Amino acid sequence: MTAQSSREVSERHTIQLLIHGDNDREALEEFLDERHDVVADDTLQPVDCYVVGEQMVPTYRDALREHKKEAHPTFTPVLLIQQEGSRGTVPLPSEQNGNGPPLVDEVVSAPVDRTTLFRRVGNLLARREQSVELSTRYEDVQIRFQRLFDSTNDAIFVVAPSGDEITECNPAACDLVGYSRDELLSISPTQTIHADDRERFRSFLQQVQEAGQGSTDDLTCQTKEGETRQLEVSAATLEDSDQSPIILSARDVTDRKTYARELELKSQAMDKAPVGITITDPNRDDNPMIYVNEGFEALTGYSESESLGRNCRFLQGEATREEPVAEMRKAVEKDEPVSVELRNYRKDGSQFWNRVSIAPVRDDAGTVENYVGFQENVSERKEREMDLQLFKKAVESAGHAVFITDREGTIEYVNPKFEARTGYTREEAVGKTPRIIKSGKQDAAFYDRMWQTILSGEQWNANLINQRKNGELYHVDQTISPIANGDGEITHFVTIESDVTNRRLRKQQLDVLNRVLRHNLRNGTNVIQGRAELLRKSLGDDEHRADVRAIEERADALATLGDKAGTVRSLFENEVSAETATNVTELVSDVVTTVSEEYSTASFDVDDSDPLYVRADSQLKMAVKELLDNAVVHNDQPKPEVTVTTRPSREKQSEQWIDIEIVDNGPGIPDQELETIKQGEETPLQHGTGLGLWIVYWTVSLYGGEVTFVDNSPRGTGVVLNLPRMSADSSVRGTPVEHH
Repeated sequence: MTAQSSREVSERHTIQLLIHGDNDREALEEFLDERHDVVADDTLQPVDCYVVGEQMVPTYRDALREHKKEAHPTFTPVLLIQQEGSRGTVPLPSEQNGNGPPLVDEVVSAPVDRTTLFRRVGNLLARREQSVELSTRYEDVQIRFQRLFDSTNDAIFVVAPSGDEITECNPAACDLVGYSRDELLSISPTQTIHADDRERFRSFLQQVQEAGQGSTDDLTCQTKEGETRQLEVSAATLEDSDQSPIILSARDVTDRKTYARELELKSQAMDKAPVGITITDPNRDDNPMIYVNEGFEALTGYSESESLGRNCRFLQGEATREEPVAEMRKAVEKDEPVSVELRNYRKDGSQFWNRVSIAPVRDDAGTVENYVGFQENVSERKEREMDLQLFKKAVESAGHAVFITDREGTIEYVNPKFEARTGYTREEAVGKTPRIIKSGKQDAAFYDRMWQTILSGEQWNANLINQRKNGELYHVDQTISPIANGDGEITHFVTIESDVTNRRLRKQQLDVLNRVLRHNLRNGTNVIQGRAELLRKSLGDDEHRADVRAIEERADALATLGDKAGTVRSLFENEVSAETATNVTELVSDVVTTVSEEYSTASFDVDDSDPLYVRADSQLKMAVKELLDNAVVHNDQPKPEVTVTTRPSREKQSEQWIDIEIVDNGPGIPDQELETIKQGEETPLQHGTGLGLWIVYWTVSLYGGEVTFVDNSPRGTGVVLNLPRMSADSSVRGTPVEHH
C-alpha cells in the first residue's frame, strides 16, 4: 500500500450523493462506502465532495454555486456523472464563463466502473486537501497581517477607490483622530483628513491612483475634538486597477514639525543675533570653532571661512590682559561656564572690549560635546565705566564739596571734601537731607525759588550761608544741576559748593579799601590840592612855591592812584565771555587817537593792518592806554616816540593768537618793576611802584593772554600783549563784537 492510499484509509472524507434513482444511488454508495463516509440526503450538506447526477444539477445548481463561493478559497469539488450520449446540458469546467469558481470540477460517464470512480474522486479530494492546506496558510497570513495592521504605530486607513469612504482602519488611526472604528467607517475621509482643504486631499488620492503609490508631508487631519495635526503620509493602491482601494499610512509629525520650526527659528535667531555666537569642538585639537554666526563676523571683521577651524584666541593681542584669559582656560579645563571681559582685536587691528561667555554643552550622559560662546561688544559700557571711575576719582579728589540727592532731596552721596567742610561723615549724611547744614540765614522764599528752578530742569546758582556740624557758619557759592534719565525725567540733583568765606572777607576788605582810596583819599587829596593852591598863591618866594608845587604833584598822584584802585576792582567784578570778540585793530587806533590829543609833543606811529579780532572787551582799551601813557609820561626824550603794531603772533600759532606790540624811545622800565611783573607777585623786598603795569597784567590775563617785555637796547621799552584770536564772523554766530 502506498503512502497516499494509507492516508486515504486513515483520513476518511465525507461525500454527498445527489443522484436520481435509488438503484444508481445505492450502487454508488456501495462503491464509495469502502473508503469514505457517504451522505445520501436530499438536503445539501457541508461535505468534502459532491457526486451529482446530471438530472439533479438543475435542482442543486444555485445552492452548489453559493456553497462553493462561500467556501472559497477552500476547494469544494463537484463530480458530475453524465449519461452516455448526453448532449451536455451541464457546462463542463472548460466551458465556465470565469465568474467565480466553476460549478463542475470533474466529469465521468455512466455507467461508472469502480476504478475510474475511485481515481476521479481521489484526485478531487487530493486537490481539496491542498486547498485546505493553502487556505490554512492564507488564513494564518491574514491573522498575522491583521495583528501587524492592528499593532503598528502608524495610523492605517483603507480608502475606497472613490475616496469617499474609509473601509478599514487600525487602532492607531482611531487614536490619531479620536474617532472609534465604527465612527471612522461611517464618515467620509475628508471629514478628518485635510478637512480644511478637501480638494487637495482628493487630488493626492488621484495622483496615487495614477502612479500606484505616493507620499507627502503636507497633509493634516482634524481630530474629533477639533485639533489640527500635521501628517506625513505614504499611500499605495491595493490592486493593479484604475479603481483600486488605497491604503494610507499616516504618521503624526506635529511635534516633529514644531521642533523643526523651533530649530529653524533658533538657527535663524543664532545667525541673526546681535551678539557673536560661536560653537567649538573640544574633541578636536585646540578646541577649534565649528560655527560662527553673522554677529561674530560683524563684531570681529573675520568671515566664517577665516574663523572656522581656529581657536578664539586669535582675537587676542598686545593689550589683552592675561588674567581673564587664564580664567577662561581654567574654566574650560574644569568643564565649567565662565564670563570675562577682555580687550580683543578686530581684523583691521582696532581694539574692542569683548564680554565673552562660554558654557559646556553636554550629552545625555553628561559628557561635554561642545562649547557655546557668546561675544558681546561692551566697549561703550566699559568706556562709560572708566569715565565714571575717572569722574568718581575726580569728584573724590575735588576741592569743592559735592553731594548728590534723589528727586525728593535725600542725600545719596557725599565726597570727602563735603565731610571735611561740614564735619559730617558720609555715614551721617547719606539718608539725610541737606537740612543738616542749613543755617537758617536764608528764608523760605529762597528755598521755594530753588525748588521751582531745579524741578523745572534749570540750573540753580546762589550764594548762601551754611552751618557746620559744630555750629560754625561759612559762606558758599552753590550750584545745583538736575540729572535726568533717558526719558527726560529728573531723578537726581548734584550740588557743588565752593567755600567762599575767605573770598567774601577779602571782597569786604577790598570794598572798604576801595572806599577809603576812592572816597576818603580823594576827599583828602582835594583838600590838600585846594589848600596848596591857596598857599602857593599867597607865597612870594619862588623856593617856597616850588615846595608847594611838589605837594600838589604828590596829591595829584594819590588821586590818580585812587582812581586806578577802582579800575582794579572793576576788572575782577566783570567776567569776560569765552565768545566775546573785539576788533583790536580799530580799538588800538581809537586809543592812539585819544592819547595823541592829550600829548601833543609826542609822536605816535600806528602800523595799520587788516581788521583783526581778539577775545576781549572794552577794558582792553584801558590796558593799551595805560602803556601809551607810561611811554610818554616816563619818557626823558624831548620828543617821545611811540610805535604801535597789531599783527598775527610771531611767537605763537598765528592763526590762534594776535600780538599788540608797543615800543618807545624812553629810558625803559626799571628792572625791579619788570621782575615783579614777571614773577607775578610782590614781596617786601621786591615790589612795583604803582598799579599801572599790574592793571595791564591783570587785564590781559583775564582774557587768557600773556604780557611779555622786549629788550629795545640801547634805549626804550617794548611790551607785547599776546591775546587769543577770534574769527571775523563771530558776530554772525551770535557772539557780540564790540567796537570802540
